[in-house]
Amino acid sequence: MRRLGISSISRTFSVFALAICLYSFFVSDEPEIKTQAIYWFCIALVSAIVPYLEEVVAYIRSIKLGDIEIALKEVKKEIKRVDDRVEKLDEKLLISLGQVRQSEANLSKEARENRQRIYDESAQALALLPPESKMNLQKRLTLNHLSDAGIDVKTLKEILENLGYYQGTIDQFFNSELIQAVEKFQSEEMLGRPDGIVGPMTLAKIAELHS
Repeated sequence: MRRLGISSISRTFSVFALAICLYSFFVSDEPEIKTQAIYWFCIALVSAIVPYLEEVVAYIRSIKLGDIEIALKEVKKEIKRVDDRVEKLDEKLLISLGQVRQSEANLSKEARENRQRIYDESAQALALLPPESKMNLQKRLTLNHLSDAGIDVKTLKEILENLGYYQGTIDQFFNSELIQAVEKFQSEEMLGRPDGIVGPMTLAKIAELHS
């Protein structure tokens, strides 16, 4: 009953104020009266809003602080779970990169020279392939090397992004942006002719810089 009374009074006053506003602005020729029309318009607007303020207040009162606290606790738990998962992934990555560095350190000088020669020959042969075949080979070889090292494509993208080479979307998809980032990395780190394949040499350099 009270709500109905407030609503009726507010609407009536709103119509009244709006009528005065229209009269003052369009009928009267006096500048002061026209200026007052703006104030009457504001009064009409506020009067029209008043009935709904009670609903807003009622809604705010209906919200229980206990529910908010429970929701906040759930959010904190989820954040903690995500943080723990990220920490485990970081530990796994550090272990994988550590193994790559150890394997690199165990290579003899002769083995490094042979690997470099094979790498250069493979890069030259790769450059002669059609674009689609080239990308398929880059993808297959990179995924094989990443799998052996215990690293996925998303992690590789994150590392290259942190090193300032990759600027695309961070996901599990092997794409041309990743190849370009790898080639730029290989070129700037002077790993021989860039081939866009994340092989042992590239992985070793990534592990060295990411440590």
